[in-house]
Amino acid sequence: MKKNINCNQFILEALLKSKEVLSEEAQSQIKSFLGSQKSEVGGFTNRAGKADLYYSVFGYTLALILDVKLDVLEERKYLKRIKYIGKLDFVHSMCFVRCDFLLHLIDLRQKSRLSASKFLTISFAKDLILAKVEKSLKNNCSELLWELEENIANDGGYNHNKKGAARSTIYANYLMWTLYQDLQTDQDVLDEITDANRLLRAENGSFANEENSIDGVTSSTAAGLIMSSTSELEELVKTKDWLKQMLTKRGGFKAGEGVPVADLLSTSTALLALQVTGENMQDYAENSVNFINLHWDESGGFFGSIADMTCDVEYTYYALLGLGVLS
Repeated sequence: MKKNINCNQFILEALLKSKEVLSEEAQSQIKSFLGSQKSEVGGFTNRAGKADLYYSVFGYTLALILDVKLDVLEERKYLKRIKYIGKLDFVHSMCFVRCDFLLHLIDLRQKSRLSASKFLTISFAKDLILAKVEKSLKNNCSELLWELEENIANDGGYNHNKKGAARSTIYANYLMWTLYQDLQTDQDVLDEITDANRLLRAENGSFANEENSIDGVTSSTAAGLIMSSTSELEELVKTKDWLKQMLTKRGGFKAGEGVPVADLLSTSTALLALQVTGENMQDYAENSVNFINLHWDESGGFFGSIADMTCDVEYTYYALLGLGVLS
């Protein structure tokens, strides 16, 4: 991936492409499932049926992509209540910022009366949209943005578990790296985060999420690959080769070595990383599409794996992302 490509914009475009391979009936079923996951108090529900910031990120993203109408004023009241309650941890602070970002996009999309496909792909509007969203984030989330900086680690990256850590985590680095892209932060800052990831890269090319982890993880390796996609070719090849080894005969990717079954999260993140770094996705298309479709439930939602067959908005998001990357 070239330095000037915005990762979240890349993901939104992939999600839009998923609609091209879904029938009207299929989209209607997914929308129905999404509606069933909407909380009465705002946001989207977790598996316990409670409104949840983390799940709301995926819910708002799908609502944007699928042109599901939301009462943005009511949704903002939900965010204000959460902000009023008290201090959020790193991950939920990031989710709050992402929810604010997405609600602003949804509001702009609904006011434009354009479909998401047109709204998000009009080239002349992209800079205007990002500028408006950036301003909104800085106005509504300035305190949280400063608080996120408190989790900077000694290696120049970020740690989502604690402040003042010696080493960063891939998860926190990816969240901050993509946020800084959206805020159009200087490339030097992005490169510093990328450099911190090198300390989490194993000899076999995989990335562990944390310093003390022994084994590489597919989702962490995918995130590491996306962030380091401008690194030396030899490093990229080694990491890509490790990711490809996680591919199963059925077209899904396992979460790591020794894991018996593939899952949607690992599959979609691996496919995204491979596409971003120039892999020919036609080599994966048929088997991986079949694998994703095997996880589609009659409720209209998707579940994560045969070991966890509970549908939620997170796995439904990853299913559509995977389909979009392969289309």
